[in-house]
Amino acid sequence: MKTLVCLSLLMVAVLFTVNVAAEDTLYKPFVVASTSPGTLADQTQSTLAALESAGFEVAGQYSPVEGTNNIVVTNDELKSIAAMSDRGGYAAGQRISISKAGENIEVSFVNPVYIQHAYRLGGDMQPVYDALSGSLGNEGACGGGDKEMTAKKLGKYNYMMGMQKFDDPSELGTFESYEAAVAAVESGLAVEGDALSQVYRIDIPGKQQTVFGVGMIMTNEDEEDLDSAFQMSIVDFEGCKKRAYFPYEVLVDGTNVEALHMRFRMAVHFPNLSMMGEHGFTKLISAPGAIEKALENMVGAK
Repeated sequence: MKTLVCLSLLMVAVLFTVNVAAEDTLYKPFVVASTSPGTLADQTQSTLAALESAGFEVAGQYSPVEGTNNIVVTNDELKSIAAMSDRGGYAAGQRISISKAGENIEVSFVNPVYIQHAYRLGGDMQPVYDALSGSLGNEGACGGGDKEMTAKKLGKYNYMMGMQKFDDPSELGTFESYEAAVAAVESGLAVEGDALSQVYRIDIPGKQQTVFGVGMIMTNEDEEDLDSAFQMSIVDFEGCKKRAYFPYEVLVDGTNVEALHMRFRMAVHFPNLSMMGEHGFTKLISAPGAIEKALENMVGAK
């Protein structure tokens, strides 16, 4: 009997230790896959080939900033995980950047496990992390500075009191049907001569949910607040390149169209940035409102 009691206590202690370790695990928003000499074009092609060989489907690609090519991929596993959560479509596309970094080319990707916790997903993104690391490499996590981001903190994250959380999106419009909502987004992103463009579309299986990747590149000075290069000039100024922040997502969920509010989306990807200063969020004070208004106009809901 004493032996059984001791074994039971030992099992409880082991389980408790594992749970504490899991709760204390720290996550960073980006991962540097590789840093090597070469050209942007060659590294982009080799990155595409590696991703496709690993079973990823290229959903879209574009250049959000000069000297950077971004790729968005998906696969059945990502779509399945997206389908497990009410608003999981935001995580159906995995973002990878290939950027000039001095004399080298740096390949980075958004940490899918970080996104799992920040976007409150019902599935495990560790296999996606492993597949990306196995195909592209993994030199280490980066971003977030000295902020200690645990799963618990990410799950309820907001930058400061009064700012939006994951479940406080920008509500862009409501339509008579899911099909009408999707058509409105596609039509709005097809308009030429403005800052917004469609980078990709991913449909979530088994749900009336579609996520669109939206490129934001200004066509005139009035659109600067929307511009990806302008935004990166403020927030991406040290350490690894964090251009995989883009493209932005717009989610069609049933008859509703929404987008993560920039005050959440930017902050959770850059949790260590100060509010004030040369690279503080106040330098982007007009951007959240400008993005929300532009996306509302793009959707064109009455």
